[in-house]
Amino acid sequence: MSKAKSNATIVDIARRANVTNITVSRAFNKPELLKPETLEKIHAIAKELNYVPNAFAQGLKKSSSQIIGIVTSSLYNPFYSNLIQTVSRIARLQGYQIMLFDTDGSEAAEMQAIQALFGYKARGILLSAVRDDKHYQPAYLNQAERYHTPLILIDRDIYNQNLSGVFLNNREIGHLAGKYLAEKAKNRVLILGGPADSEITLARTQGIVDALEKRDIEITLINGDYDFISQAAQVKEYLAAQKHPPHYIVGLNGIITLGAISLCHQLNIYDRVKFFSVDEPPKAWDYGLHIAGVYHDTQMLGEIAAELLFNAIKNNSSDHPLRREFFTGKLLVQ
Repeated sequence: MSKAKSNATIVDIARRANVTNITVSRAFNKPELLKPETLEKIHAIAKELNYVPNAFAQGLKKSSSQIIGIVTSSLYNPFYSNLIQTVSRIARLQGYQIMLFDTDGSEAAEMQAIQALFGYKARGILLSAVRDDKHYQPAYLNQAERYHTPLILIDRDIYNQNLSGVFLNNREIGHLAGKYLAEKAKNRVLILGGPADSEITLARTQGIVDALEKRDIEITLINGDYDFISQAAQVKEYLAAQKHPPHYIVGLNGIITLGAISLCHQLNIYDRVKFFSVDEPPKAWDYGLHIAGVYHDTQMLGEIAAELLFNAIKNNSSDHPLRREFFTGKLLVQ
């Protein structure tokens, strides 16, 4: 028996099996076209030679591949990680491979990820964009249209583009949070949001403010990024300077809430503050932290995102019928 090769090709297999290269290719791409005995012979030789078909290379030779891309700004955020897990499971069942990119909030990384997926001729892309403000109009949108690559948005909308996607009803989320705080908060509320020009932050904050309008509650807002990096020092300084900490700290996403909890522990004021979160702080339940908030069924959101994507792929065009799903989530109390 010949020594196995790690770089064997279909030419090697064809020579050993005494068949054409095309026949070997069909064995891995269209096995139903071959006789069972021929198929069995080719697979046995491929195993002996340690041959593994290159799915990416096969896709590059075609007009498209069996790849779908998922591009997100943070895999650490449970909102995205749970949703992506659901999409990945559905994709595998439909015979697709996943290429997953974490842009870490970088516009350049997002552009590189989308370009890579175009290069691999991905059938479609699920995207949670790094920004959702009115000024963000990335160049890859026009490319996706030219390449007829369906682009489905998750959570963050791209202003004035009318792309299909799964989004949250952020104004209503804020209103739910505000109604809860109107009943529970005694005096001061600190809201910790993402970027000041983020449409998500603006809508959630306005919903809270509207719901608290008739209450004599002092509201302070500190903006930063959704990973609670840029605003951490300012929040720590604010909390340290207060003679009495705010009655409630509201994190407009789970990671922000987790950052606030950590700071309160550092300042020894954790037991004097209550927290409200939009979606679960990472691993909060694992550590017995039952934080009140508006929580979303990320499995359901993932199922709908996958449905939108595969329907668009089935239509074989980026000009698929527009479908925009909005969800509020459920209020979870302590």
